[in-house]
Amino acid sequence: MKSKWLGVVVLLVSSSTAWAQMTPQQQANLPPSDPNSPQYNTVYLPSLENAAPPQERWADRWGAFSSASSGMWGGVQDMESKRQAEKAALARCKAKGGKDCRVDIVYYNQCGAVASGDGGSGGGRAATEKEAVEIAMESCGEKGGNCQLYFMGCSLPVRVN
Repeated sequence: MKSKWLGVVVLLVSSSTAWAQMTPQQQANLPPSDPNSPQYNTVYLPSLENAAPPQERWADRWGAFSSASSGMWGGVQDMESKRQAEKAALARCKAKGGKDCRVDIVYYNQCGAVASGDGGSGGGRAATEKEAVEIAMESCGEKGGNCQLYFMGCSLPVRVN
């Protein structure tokens, strides 16, 4: 009795599978609007050949430098926002013992540098490290001599898609 039922189930399953398949001749006779038609995808679905590639999206990156009158300083780069960069730079300055830390320079999608010398400090922002350092050293030099570079960092945009 079990083998009889097993035979009936096998026959039903195999016959429905074979019935669902179509010959190429049968498919060719289907109207293009039928989802089983070989022409269906070309007529009713858009072609991806002329599709525009996805637009690039970029995220800004921020950097900041802070210092205290005692000479302590803190610099950060590659932060996701201006506020985050400022807070992180102040936190680094305070962690080094600075009591009256203040933000001296903030930059985004570029490089920043700070130099300090006998007459004070100077900062610079530019597209490259070299340019930012040159601007900082020149700014510091205008206030006095003996300038030294204290901080240099780049925060360049990051592609997010």
